[in-house]
This record gives sequence, structure tokens and C-alpha cells, in this order.
Amino acid sequence: MTLTPQQCQALNETLDGDVSVDEAVRAMYATDASVYQIMPAAVARPRSVDDVSRMLSFCRDHGVPITARGGGTSQAGQAIGAGVQLDFSRHLNQLLELQPDRQRVRVQPGIVLDELNSLLKPYGLVLPLDLSTSSRATIGGMVSNNSSGTRSVIYGKTIDYVESVTVMLSDGSIATLNAESSAEGGSLHARCQQAVLDTASEHAQEIVARYPNILRRVGGYNLDAFVPGATARPNLAHIIVGAEGTLALLLEVTLRVVPVPAHRTLVSLQFDDLLEALAVVPRLLEHQPSAIELVDRMILSHTTGKSEFEPLRWFIEGDPAGVLLVELQGDDLNDITRRLHALRDEVVELHPVTHTYLAESPEEQSRIWTLRKAALGLTMAKPGDDKAISFVEDTAVDPAKLRDYIARFRDILARHDTTAGFYAHASVGLLHIRPVVNLKTQSGQEVFASIASEVADLVLEFGGALSGEHGDGLVRAPFQERMFGPTLYQAFRDIKQAFDPDGLLNPGKIVDAPDLGTDLRFTPAHRTPDINTTFDFSDFGGIARAAEQCSGVGACRKSLSGTMCPSYMATRNESDSTRGRANALRMAINGQLGPEGLAHRSLKPALDLCLECKACKSECPTGVDMARLKSEFLDQFHARHPRSRSDHRLAHVRRLLELGSGWPRLVNWLGRTTIASRLAGMAPERQPPQMARIPLLTTTNRMDLAAPATADVVFFPDTFSLFCEPQHVLSAMDVARRLGLTTALGPHVCCGRPLVSKGFLNEAQQQATQLVTALLPIAMARRPIVFLEPSCWSAAVDDLPRLVPDDLAESAGVVAAACQTFEEWVAAALAAQPPSSPIDSAQVVLHHGHCHQKALSGTAPAITAISKFGHEPRDLDGGCCGMAGSFGYTPEHYQVSINIGERVLGPAVRNHNGPVIAPGFSCRHQIQHLSGITPLTTAQWISQALQASSPD
Repeated sequence: MTLTPQQCQALNETLDGDVSVDEAVRAMYATDASVYQIMPAAVARPRSVDDVSRMLSFCRDHGVPITARGGGTSQAGQAIGAGVQLDFSRHLNQLLELQPDRQRVRVQPGIVLDELNSLLKPYGLVLPLDLSTSSRATIGGMVSNNSSGTRSVIYGKTIDYVESVTVMLSDGSIATLNAESSAEGGSLHARCQQAVLDTASEHAQEIVARYPNILRRVGGYNLDAFVPGATARPNLAHIIVGAEGTLALLLEVTLRVVPVPAHRTLVSLQFDDLLEALAVVPRLLEHQPSAIELVDRMILSHTTGKSEFEPLRWFIEGDPAGVLLVELQGDDLNDITRRLHALRDEVVELHPVTHTYLAESPEEQSRIWTLRKAALGLTMAKPGDDKAISFVEDTAVDPAKLRDYIARFRDILARHDTTAGFYAHASVGLLHIRPVVNLKTQSGQEVFASIASEVADLVLEFGGALSGEHGDGLVRAPFQERMFGPTLYQAFRDIKQAFDPDGLLNPGKIVDAPDLGTDLRFTPAHRTPDINTTFDFSDFGGIARAAEQCSGVGACRKSLSGTMCPSYMATRNESDSTRGRANALRMAINGQLGPEGLAHRSLKPALDLCLECKACKSECPTGVDMARLKSEFLDQFHARHPRSRSDHRLAHVRRLLELGSGWPRLVNWLGRTTIASRLAGMAPERQPPQMARIPLLTTTNRMDLAAPATADVVFFPDTFSLFCEPQHVLSAMDVARRLGLTTALGPHVCCGRPLVSKGFLNEAQQQATQLVTALLPIAMARRPIVFLEPSCWSAAVDDLPRLVPDDLAESAGVVAAACQTFEEWVAAALAAQPPSSPIDSAQVVLHHGHCHQKALSGTAPAITAISKFGHEPRDLDGGCCGMAGSFGYTPEHYQVSINIGERVLGPAVRNHNGPVIAPGFSCRHQIQHLSGITPLTTAQWISQALQASSPD
């Protein structure tokens, strides 16, 4: 639906918080992690309860439906709707009250599970619902879905922790619902309470007969909690749990929390047959595990070759069909260790286990669980139109029946000539199963509908639940009557009518859903255009499929660790997440935003805060490459829209520095005034890079260097080393000399990074051709080409090979293979020739890796090199520094840059007493700006360490 201009004006006047009818922003909220897409009429991000009240009043007055949304990670489509999307995650995300002695918290619905648990950690408490999406799943979403997670076999579901909710009912009244509350008179609260109690009592016998008698059932409404005798005192809050926002708008939640277990142990059991693995589950349950998780071959296959996940596979041997991860927990470490060994020995003796691995340290266990959590996104990691999609992934049966159920499930898949990934919670009879289907074809649509129907029948035959975790939404609601029978289905309708007589609250979910195939994101009518691009997107099948690669799981919305997505971490705005940008680009490319395509004006602000950090290449489970997408977008957008002067200056910064190098004192004096900032288009708070009094080439021309084709190592002279900071290349040369190696300076040809970042791709392509041509002879001579600046290295190894003309593609690959970061090179060099005498007094050395370095190769080489000298390296998980080349220098980005840097990096450096290493030029300048501390490059630090350990 769309709003009239008059409604838009009324909407903007209504809300004190954020509200938008912008097409790109609406596109970002048109999808969640499901197969569905519904364009909302508007997006609102309320700042207060008053905002929510005014928005609900607006929707009532204008007959506009309203859909509450948290992290938008819903698998079933319940977080999207055609009216107003009400995003609680940006502002209403606070911990309101913590009572450690009573083990209770009161929170706003937008708070994220991991963030809540980080606040509980100092008190030894946790909300133990460990979802795979815990880094971005909000408590409001968890309540609405009745979520549970890996350890639900002992911890249960969200409903087991909800003590009270404060909600806004459909008439705008606010009610607190708990076991003590009751309403009298003719209020809507009273009528709803009576409707729930009467309906549950009237249909008690049918509820007992039709509700699956298993732990993991979250479909329908929780009428089973209100059957007479079910509980001593019914808690009306529990009808809101699992209601998917169809009954009321959630404002506050009071939750029970529990102590963190003292110890955990974990064993991995590998099988060559998936059904054999599942057959073991009932026996394993006799050992009272806290979790039994399955990961199958298809899921594991997506972790190979990915820098983020390959290191997490160390416990896997060979190519197993299935891996069971079995965990025990308790207060006595000796007891659970003994039990784990007994469990392992018993299973190995009685079942065909091919390999086991005991993970007793918390560090190893954490890495294994990280791999398991990644499965949600990895199932959709394969590029192309055939996708492992979420539509029957949430069924649950009695664990004793799981092996036979999955055997029958696989028969359904075989009849439809498709495959699926299998993973998740074997301990409670729930496996997430995602058949591979191409919804862009008519045959794929038919397979989708047929499998869904056959699986629904199979679930009923086995006495299971269609939804054991992810809810009904749009994908399972069409089967509600089949699942619960006509009597209870009408009872669900009666409950919905009592709470929401006008049908405005998230309509079409749980009851009265559209047909299964309505509002699918991809259909046979979907247009996937072939667009001519300067960048090569053939690895995705074109730029349209590169944008479609986003599955919606929202890993880019995490905020406590990693780098992706730095601007989202600072703003908490979906518009600044990789997912949001990918959705806007996808809908623009396929024409759903209008005929302008990538030239659509609303895309520019949507992409503006992307720092092109490349973190999504490694941290996004499906490998969305937003840096490449943004660069191509800028190139195509500005083919039709003029560029700013600032863009031209920053893209051609090398020319400016070349000009300035002739008058370093004058340029540096100007740099200390606001004149230079204004001329360069920089924020007045920033000081421009200082010119070196003696440029790099002046010094190296006096040195006795080897020829590049014969030197042991060739150092690449990046722009800032040439004109601003020659000491870093000189330090690297000193390191090589002290290791007995000959050095050379590479050709001083710009890598083209500023051109790529600003989307000047025709010029960048010419620069790429020049660079490949210049470096090819060195690469062919098998000389290592070592970069001091990680962003220049990433241009050479990641960007330029995708920019050069086809006839140079092979040569670009040869050059890329020869290029190394200084850290990669020096780690190998020190391994071959360790320092003769590590220094006596060890220090803690804080290391802040460059984003591109972290994304493409990791920081392990740097940590290894620092360790060689007897120091304690601390690799700071500080995300992005906020500079991203020229990004943080510009006035419009300055404050966001500071916010990003202050999230972790600034405080960590200020509180550190010791050396700080930062390889990136911009990173060092940001650290100095935030803390007053001047970091060293890795080359400088190792040069000094070598001097200290073995002085000349």
C-alpha cells in the first residue's frame, strides 16, 4: 500500500522519532530473513512510548496496518507488512531495571540478547536462550516468536522466562500483564483477559488433543497455558508470547534470568551417515546433556575456503556426513569431564563414530559454537538462483522419532529431485532443513508449494509441530487449520478479534494468512537484469545476483565484536547495515524502485555511510561484497548525477600530494590552519597529513638497493610513504637488512585505492592496468611484493584483478599472488630466522588491525611476528577505526567517524600502558586524534625490537 501526500504529512507531524517514506529506506524493511517481501508504506523508529501511542493512533485513524519489528531476523515473514513498520531496535533498546538478588530484569523490547547478557555477565547471570542470531535478535522479537536456542533441552523457551509484559493494546490503552494482574469492567484489557480464559476453558479437551506434546511447539496462540489446571495462576503475559505482534505492541518485558553455569565441556562426534548420527540422539539424552547440535556435510562445505570460518574447522577430520556437538554443563568440572568421557566411550563402542574431539577449554568451545551459529547464513552462501531457502526448516518431533522422521523427509526431497542442509537442535527433535529451490522458475514455485504441503502432512503423522522455533508468520500460517483443526483455528481467530477488532496489528500472521506463494521475494516474474559493470561480478553471476546474495540473517547488525558493519554499530540504523544497503540495491537494480535503477537518488544517502571496510566479505555468512557494490554504484550513479568537488579532490589525493611535496614547509604550515581543511574539503577538526621534509625517493636514491627482479624482497612505495611517512618503508628495509636480506623499492605506481573508493572506475581501471604491467615482471621473477599500507595491498589483491581488462586478468592474478602485507612477509621471515635473543622485559603490545587486513588475511601473522620477541600481543577486537581512507576526514562524516572510533578503539588505547601498533595510515591518524598517542607501524616496532635484541 502507499500513503497519500496528506497522510505522509500527517505521519511526519505525528512522530517525535525517526520516520521515513523514502523508497530506499522502505526497501530495506521490505524483507526479513524469510523468502517473502512486502514493501511497507512507511518506516518509523519510535523514541518513546508516546511515539508508539501516536503512531498507533495515526494507523487507527487512517486504517493503516502496523507491524512491530526488532532485529528483522524472522525466518517466517512475521517482521514485514504493508503498512507502517515500527522498528523498536534503534531507540527503545535499554535495560530499565536489574535486580541481581531477585534474578530479574526489566527491559525495552529493542535490546539485543547478547547486549543484555553482556550487562548481566558481571553479576554471574544470563538469559540462557542462546539463539544462533543472539548478536542481533531483540528481546521483543524473541518474545513475539517464543524463541529458544541451542540449550533448550534444559533451559526451555522464552515463555519460561517472561514474568510480565507491558503492552499497548489496539485501542491505545497500556496494560501490564502478569500472573498477579487482573482487569475489571469494560476495558479492552478486561475483555481480552476474559476471552483468553473462556476460550481455553471451552476448548480444553481439543487443546490437549491437538497441541503437540513436545517441548518445541511455538505455532498458534499459547492457549495451552490457560487450560484449567495447566498452572496454579494463569499469566496473561503468556498469550502475548509467540503472538508475533498480532495482539498488542510490546513496550516492556520483565524476565527471569539464571546463574551462569560454572563449567561446560563439549565433544564432537562424526558420522559417515546422517541417519546414524540421528539414531544416537536418544541414547545421548540419557546422559542429560545441555545441548546436542547437528551440523551436516552441506553446511560444513560452505565453511571451506572462507577466511572467517576455515580456522574454525580444526576439530573436523575428513568429510563427515554429520557431526553431533554434545555438551554437558554443571558446577563440578571433574564430574562433567568424567561424564563426557563416559558418554564418548559408550557411543564409540556402540555406534559407527568415525572421529571424536574433546573440547574442554572455553576458548575451543566458543570457536566450535561460532561455527555452528554461522550455519543459519551459510546455508544460503552459494551464489546463484538455486538457494537453500527457509520454509520447512522449523519442524519438530519427539527426539525418539527424529531418525525415522528425517528418513521420510529425505524421501520427500528425493522425490522432488532436490537437496537440503540439515542442522540445529537434535536434542529436542528439531532440525533446520533448507531445501535448495529456485523460486525464479515456475517449476521451483511448484516444488516449494508441494514440499511445504507434504512436510505438513508428515509432521502431523509423527505428532510433531510445524514450527518449533521460528513461528508461523507467512510461511506456516496457511497450514494452521490443518495443524490444529477447524475448532482451534476458529478459537485463534476469536482471540485475534478480541485483542484487535480492526485487524491492524500485523495482519495475515497466525490467522487469515494469504496463500503460501503470495508476496514471495522471488517469482518467475522477477527480473534479474544483466547490467554492464566496470567491476567484474562474474563470481556472483552479475551485479544483480551480488545484491541478491544477502539472505537477510542480519549478521551485519551485531555490535559487540568484529568489524561488520561499523556505521551500523555507531548509528543502530538499518539504513547503515550491509543488509539494508543490499536490499535497497537489489530492489533498485531489478526496477522495483523505479526506472532509474542504480541512478535512483534515494540510494545515495543509503550508501553514504558504507566505509567500504570489506568486513562483509569475511564476516557476512553469505559473503556480500558491499565495498565492491558501493564502488560500482558510485560509478554508475555519477554517470547521471554530478560529483562534488570534494570527491574529485579526495579521489586524486596523490596528485595533490605530489604538488605539495615541492613545498613541504608551506603545506605543513597551511595544514595547521583551517585554510587547508577548507581547500581540501576536510572537517576543520582534522589536520591534513603532514608532508615529509625528505621524501622517500630522495632517501632511497642514495641507498644501495638491489634490482626489483633480483632482490629478496620488494617493498611497494604507497602514496603516503612516498610523500608523508617514508620512515615506515625505511623501517621495513631495516628489518630485511637485519635478517640478511636484500631489498628493492617497487615501481612508484599508485594502486588506485582512492579512485576505487570514490567510484572513479574508468580511471581506476587505467590505474589497474598500469600497476599490473609494472609489477608483473617482479611477480614473474617470484619476488615477494610487500605492502606497508593494507588498503593498497587490498587494492592489488582484491580490487584490481576484478577491474583490469579481460586480456590482463591472468596477469593480475599472478601479481596478486605475489603481493603480501608486511605482516605476512615478516612472520614468515622471522619463522625462518628467529630473533637471536628476545628482550628481557616483556610488554603488552596492543595491535589494531586494518579492516582490509582483517577481512582478507586476518591478523594472525602480525600477532605471530610480535610474539617472536617475547612480548604479549593483544589483538584488539575494536572493529573499524572510523576513518576508512578519506571517509573520516570529511565534514559530513566526521562525527560518525568519531563515534565509530570511540566505540572500542579510543578507550582501549587510552587505557593501555604500552606500545600501540596500527598498520593503516588512516588508523594511526584516528588513534592519534582520539588519544594523543602516536602508534607505530608493525615495521617500525619490529625494527626497534630487532635493534634491541641484536644491535649492530
